[in-house]
Amino acid sequence: MTEEVDRIDETGIDEEESEPEEEILEEELEKVEKKEPRKIGLGLILNTRMLRRVFQILAFIGINGYILTAWFRMPNVQALWFSIWKNIPTLPILAPLEAPLAVIAGSFDTMIREFSTGIFPFFTLGALFIITIIFGRAACGWICPIGTIQDFVTLPKRTKIRPAPGTESELRKIKAYVFVIAAFFAVWVGFSRITGTAGALEATLGEVFVNDVFAPLNPANILFVVLPKQLWPTSLNTLWYFSEWGWALAQMGFVIFVFLISFWIPRWFCRWLCPAGWFYSLFSRDALIGIGRNPARCTPDTCNVCEVVCPMNIRIRRFPYKHMHSPDCILCLDCRSHCPNDAIVLRFS
Repeated sequence: MTEEVDRIDETGIDEEESEPEEEILEEELEKVEKKEPRKIGLGLILNTRMLRRVFQILAFIGINGYILTAWFRMPNVQALWFSIWKNIPTLPILAPLEAPLAVIAGSFDTMIREFSTGIFPFFTLGALFIITIIFGRAACGWICPIGTIQDFVTLPKRTKIRPAPGTESELRKIKAYVFVIAAFFAVWVGFSRITGTAGALEATLGEVFVNDVFAPLNPANILFVVLPKQLWPTSLNTLWYFSEWGWALAQMGFVIFVFLISFWIPRWFCRWLCPAGWFYSLFSRDALIGIGRNPARCTPDTCNVCEVVCPMNIRIRRFPYKHMHSPDCILCLDCRSHCPNDAIVLRFS
């Protein structure tokens, strides 16, 4: 009897009845989605989900400005993006510093590089704190290029995999370990360089790992640094990349794996492996802008559509109505878009 009560308390529904309710929820989701195309005029275009997709595409092109010149030969458009972004600090996203003609970099990537050179990232951390304390991790949901690709990969309809709460909680710890390892080596290398004892350490780590041990497994670094150098050598010095396709193919295989798994598990890399996301979550828990639920409209005992559609697999119903203080919320507002009762609202607190 005790075990049964625990199961009901953990999920809000009895495990024996979970499958029928899941089917009901899928049918309810289909009804909600069928209603949306009936909107006419601006309502068809200016809905939250469509607005976010458009913003994600524009941000993806803007952040990685080299695409405009390398693929489309659009230097004027690129110049426009530079004029917009040139005064904006690093953003709380995953975007490498070394991307050819990249317009902006991620706070985590910049911080690791600064630590590895013996510089304390005062400005980077200050900008990160201000942005996340106001907007939370909205940049992860609306701007981050790796998050954008995962979102588009997961768009086709299919049965999505949702790990049990205990499993999800354990898997989320991995990204904290990854961050600790990356930060430790960055500080170690930086301190060694300041004291003039970095020679042996640099030789041991090698050129690939010395400045950022996470870079070889960073999907953003692989897509926006390694791959462009492979496809578009800029000089004779970069032609050597063609002779090392073995390592590059392994990295590309990892990126393909990341996005392939995202087809069934939305944003699994963000949830379990991304060290940047874990670091940003330290400041975003009590962000001024977040989501809440209208208690007069929300029916948590019979509906959990918001949790089913949440790409970060957040147990929204476990949080207070007034404000959902989850460090994993990326403010994508998918819960708000799908809620059949319009119970999800933006909160300013």
